[in-house]
This record gives sequence, structure tokens and C-alpha cells, in this order.
Amino acid sequence: MGISFSTVSKALNNSPVVKEETRQLVLQKAKELDYAPNMLARGLRSKSSKTIAAIFNDIENPVLTYIYRKISIDMAKYGYTTLICDAQFDPDIERSNILSVVARMPDFVIIEPTTSDPANLKLLANMANRVIVLGKRYPGINHNFIQIDYELGGYLAAKELLAKGHRDCLVIAEPIAFPISGQFIHGIHRAYQDHGLELEPERIIYTHASIENGSKAIMQLWDYNEKRFKINFTGVMTFNDAVAYGVYKAASHLALRIPQDISVIGFDDNPLSAFSLPPLTTIYLPREKIAGSIIEILHNVLLHNDQEIYNFFLEPYLVSRDSVNDLNN
Repeated sequence: MGISFSTVSKALNNSPVVKEETRQLVLQKAKELDYAPNMLARGLRSKSSKTIAAIFNDIENPVLTYIYRKISIDMAKYGYTTLICDAQFDPDIERSNILSVVARMPDFVIIEPTTSDPANLKLLANMANRVIVLGKRYPGINHNFIQIDYELGGYLAAKELLAKGHRDCLVIAEPIAFPISGQFIHGIHRAYQDHGLELEPERIIYTHASIENGSKAIMQLWDYNEKRFKINFTGVMTFNDAVAYGVYKAASHLALRIPQDISVIGFDDNPLSAFSLPPLTTIYLPREKIAGSIIEILHNVLLHNDQEIYNFFLEPYLVSRDSVNDLNN
């Protein structure tokens, strides 16, 4: 082709010093040879892999899907590729995810930790301000944080049911080791205390969030001989909307009505929740603000070389629909 290696490299990297005619010639030849750039080698030279890694739990959750998609679309405009891993609420899988991601030398890591133990987060200590932790702040960990007040969410859910006369309720939540699940449950306890009541431990069911597990949690309480529940309850609070859909499924199977027989409150405000039958009362998780905060940090650090550590604090709120019966009437 009669073009030096140096010029070929500059053409492939869109250097302005290369004539457009020469660049097109190089690109045409690269296409004929099925050339693909070695991004790892390029990253070693430029100290940037142009990669952002996200380590979430339950990546089927529409809220997380929304956040991931917003990040991917926005950062693609600046040449960044976004990778996603699912830690599946398992600290060992999370650790493997982190080690795998770090080996690829990402420019940034976004992580929703599986546990209150900061051991896995310490694997990212050398990345300092190039890590965003979602959910809660970890003392002594010097990373960017986006804190969501899950305790407030639990409080609002319990307050809504208690205000409408539901004293006997169930809670279906992620295992307590999952940091934001602990906050959610603490908020429910606080609402009960404000009403001079106590939520008994046996009324809290721990299971991983899914429609099937939500349904199973309810079905396991049903006494088929007596045709009633082993524990009396009128309301159910769930850690996310998928679990609430599981409660709907179980109620349908048992020929029970929502909200007349069982009142239900979810958490997330899945876009489908407004169209469930009946529409689900839920706690809105501010997904737009979460995604916007993440993108703001990425822009400041990656595009403007800002060295500041950022800390955002976001609050959920109650979305009242038709899945809670008012027992006071």
C-alpha cells in the first residue's frame, strides 16, 4: 500500500494529521483484511481501556436495566463500552466478578455490593475515585457513593399499611446480609414503633427477589386442610415489585382478592406496576436520578479529569394505587 506503519496507526485512530484520502485508503484495506483493533493493547498505551464495568444484583430488574441502558447509551457517545456482571446476591460471585473486571483494566467500576462486609470493595481500593458504590456508604471506603434511602422506603410502606388499619402484616425481603434489605426492614420496624406496635420476627420472610419466590413465600403459609393461612395477615410489604407480582400470583391461585383479602405494597415502581390488576401501590425508586448521578460522576471524572469524590443521597417516595384496602372504612 506504500504507507508507513506510523501513518496507518494514525489513520486507524482518526488522527487529524492524516489526509482524508489516506485515511479512507487505510480503512478500506483494514476492512478487506477483517482487521479488528486490539483494545487491550491500545489501553496499555493510552492508559485507558475505554471500558466501564457495572456489577449489579438481579440484572433482570427493570430499574437496573433502565440505569444500565442510560449509562451505556450516554457513554457510548464518548467511545466507552459498558460491561455488566450479575453478582446474584452472592459475595463469592461478586468477588469473581471484581477480579475478572479488574483484569480487563476498566476506566470505571459501578457496583451494588452484596454484603455489608467491605472485603470485596477493598479489591477496588487502588481505583480510588473511579468506583461508584450504589446503595449505602461504607465507612473507611474512599469511593464515590450514591446512597438510596431504603430505610425511608420501608418506613413509608409500613406507614401506609398501618394508617389504613393493617396491623398484621408480612414482609418479604432479601436476606438481611444484603445491605439495603437491612435498611428496608429497619425502616419498617421504625414505622411500627411509631405506632406503638412491634413486628414479630416470624412475619419477615427472607428470599431472593423473584415472582416465583414471592408466590412460594405465600403458598408455604397456606394450610390446605384448614383452608386458611397459618399466620393471620391482611397486608404484605415486598422488597421489590417482582415479589409483589408473586403475591398476586399466589392470591389468584388461592382464589383470594387483592386488595379485599390481601393488601400489597411493592418497591421499585416497575413500569408494569401501573398496569397490574389491580394497579400496584409501591415505593418509587428514583431510577432517573440514580442514572443521572452516575452519568454526572462519569463525565466529571472521565471526561474532565476531576479528582473529587462524589456522594449523592436520594430518597424514594410512595406511589399510591389500588392494591391497599382501607380497613378503617
